[in-house]
Amino acid sequence: MNPEIERYLALLQQRLSLLRILAQQLVDCRREFVAMDLDGMHGRITEQEDLCRQIQLLDPAIDSLQRTCAQQLGLARPDAAGSLEGNAWADRLRGVMHELGKAQAEVGRLNQIHAAYLRRSRRTVNMLMNLFGNYALTYAPPAGSRLPAPRIAERG
Repeated sequence: MNPEIERYLALLQQRLSLLRILAQQLVDCRREFVAMDLDGMHGRITEQEDLCRQIQLLDPAIDSLQRTCAQQLGLARPDAAGSLEGNAWADRLRGVMHELGKAQAEVGRLNQIHAAYLRRSRRTVNMLMNLFGNYALTYAPPAGSRLPAPRIAERG
């Protein structure tokens, strides 16, 4: 097998692995939302950002190798795809691409769920801020409460 094709498949596998980890992070972050664990949420979000950066770093190399492999295999022509049937690497590539599509769809679905959690959380926080803002003057501390408390004489 061509080394470029091997490298291309390895990068696709790495991207697939990162997408699966990202999907799990999105699922795990939901637990922090339910438990209202802010530190846990921030930690998960940081990990998600790191995974997204790693995926973004892979994309240019994948795109470059994809073009190189397509040129070497003569896949620039639409009728050339049929000539690859039966090749072991073509079957492997097809399998990886299928799994990659499933993983990307799952991450997209989980991302939509995560975005809905964030929208609902923002609405709840805004509602509570309005509620507290409306009653801030009603429950304000009395003006005289800023004086120090009287000291009790110590008995000797």
